[in-house]
Amino acid sequence: MVSLRAAWRTLALAGLAGLGLAAQTLTLTFDDGPNRVRTPLLSPETRNAAILKALGDAKVQAIVFANGIDGGDTPEGRAALAAWGRAGHLVGNHTYSHLRLADLAAFEADVQRCDALIRGIPGYTKLFRFPYLKEGATLETRDGMRKALAEAGYRNAHVTIPTFDWLIDEHLRTRLKADPQASLEPYRTYYVEDVLDQADRARALALKLTGREVKHAVLLHHCLLNALFLGELIHALRANGWTLVGPLEAYADPIYQQAPRTLDTGTSLLRTLAAERGLLPGRAEGLEAAYARERERLREAGL
Repeated sequence: MVSLRAAWRTLALAGLAGLGLAAQTLTLTFDDGPNRVRTPLLSPETRNAAILKALGDAKVQAIVFANGIDGGDTPEGRAALAAWGRAGHLVGNHTYSHLRLADLAAFEADVQRCDALIRGIPGYTKLFRFPYLKEGATLETRDGMRKALAEAGYRNAHVTIPTFDWLIDEHLRTRLKADPQASLEPYRTYYVEDVLDQADRARALALKLTGREVKHAVLLHHCLLNALFLGELIHALRANGWTLVGPLEAYADPIYQQAPRTLDTGTSLLRTLAAERGLLPGRAEGLEAAYARERERLREAGL
């Protein structure tokens, strides 16, 4: 499975290399911090410290999008978020309860509740990440929330490179619970190759959509997988030609000022816009369908 992805990436990079465009650029964003659930390896404090160490060692600024659940709204959770700010990273809003946008008033209140949680934390930044990347199933909820976010001074922190890190993390934790001595190497290899694959696909789609390089935003999660392998992922991205920049620099790219007209969200901004413009066959594949497909790939890889 990994070798097939590596072959696709080699072909894709060969095709892009002749375009003579500027080096590709991305920023790292982490959802669902500070995830304090128990994992087979590493305590919550150790996982948070390991992610921050990988970023610090690589001299990369990132952003964590916070929830209040899973230990976020506890003294320990707030301390974990503060550690991000003190290390020079940003802290954004991912709703308090990780809600889907259905009831506008309830969703807006949950956003405000998360804002109250993170407002006094170093690195507090008014960037908002929709849970599941879903921006509302009706015009009323979508447009109402866009208005509420604008009035509160928030910007939508879109994703251009979705990844399957949380799903790979889920499979890794399941394996470690069954066999604490299981090798980590297959998961590391699969994960790094998978992110490189997704990044190259997004770059190709951005060029098709805009005719230029855009500054991408990668969707990662605050999880065991990244505590273990983030440093190697960063090294691999750089080795494959990616320049890593801070979130504010990336979100200054004009691509993020575009607001999709469709209600069919739940995937990357690029895929949503490309589907709107007829550049993709049919509708853009949502995250749920993509995750189902990735689960099958993981099974085929023996993970």
